[in-house]
Amino acid sequence: MKVRRRDHLVCSWHQDGLRMGIPGHRRWIEVTPDLLDLLSKAGEGADTDELAEQFPAEERDRVRSAVGTLTELGVLVPQEGAPPLPPLWERWGAVAERFHDEARNANYLVHSPARVELVEDIVAEGDSPDIFKEYPDKPVVMLPRRPLRLDERVEEVFATRRTHRRFTGAPVSLDQLGTLLFHSFAPHRFIHGGPFGAQQCRVSSSAGGRHEVEAYVVVYDVEGVQPGLYHYSAARHALELLDPDAPRERVAELTYHQEPSYEGAFTVFTTAVANRLAWKYRHPRAYRLWMYDAGHYGQTFALAATALGLGPFQTVAFADSEVERFLGVDPDEEFAVYLLSAGVPERPGPLVPTDFAFPPPSEVR
Repeated sequence: MKVRRRDHLVCSWHQDGLRMGIPGHRRWIEVTPDLLDLLSKAGEGADTDELAEQFPAEERDRVRSAVGTLTELGVLVPQEGAPPLPPLWERWGAVAERFHDEARNANYLVHSPARVELVEDIVAEGDSPDIFKEYPDKPVVMLPRRPLRLDERVEEVFATRRTHRRFTGAPVSLDQLGTLLFHSFAPHRFIHGGPFGAQQCRVSSSAGGRHEVEAYVVVYDVEGVQPGLYHYSAARHALELLDPDAPRERVAELTYHQEPSYEGAFTVFTTAVANRLAWKYRHPRAYRLWMYDAGHYGQTFALAATALGLGPFQTVAFADSEVERFLGVDPDEEFAVYLLSAGVPERPGPLVPTDFAFPPPSEVR
């Protein structure tokens, strides 16, 4: 049988040498010089005996055995008749496939004595990350402590929530902004988290109550607030001024000039202080969690904005590294996640935003 090296194999250098991930499994094998040589020779395809012949006589039986094992593991595949890579990984690539495998089937130790021991070890280790981020030396805008009432019926908010791309240019009130930030990013109350201490209860759910999300607000046209880049202090319900020079043009450069990212009354860049998660959840699956949380926060923002009569917009179309430099954060500690914006929307009716239309008869794809 002729075999070839599988596409999309991922290798990683570790302290004890080079390892290769087994496709479809959270398992790695050591890549010895001989194995690397074998995989190189397998290339685009070779017969098992042909491969063996390329090694010294005393090694050939071992090579044949290795070919069989590697075929069972999916590292080598039949040259003919092997199933193609799923379209998902053809489109997203080897690194995404490897991450997908590594993030599956984590052991959460539910109802296990080992869970208690692990928690005790984590807490004893100390060095827990702060649950709030603040800039105590920066000028602040204290936001109204009494949020506006959200009297819109829930089903009406659900029905009219749309992604808006056109805004009137009218300013947003300080109370609208404060209410939106409070419901989107601030804790409403606290609960006892056992050995992990006090935990926040926000509108959005968050893995383990860790709430790694931070919000940076670029104000353009909010009544009573000087334009500029601010950090939202969830602990103080305040805007901390980081840079008074943050015009729309600057944000446009960060967002590929996608107009709704910066043509509303304000833009919010969210980040993840991911060590808040990693401190508690110490397995690769936890890398997924900030993504889930980003979605929770984004939807809360969109629904709250809709209830306030604002038009929400959200995107991930931005230059991550440039945004992080703009915000002044270290991407190894805190990285850009999501862009949210809002303003007074242009809309012809309750169901379709301006510049959208109901579809004609067409094929559904």
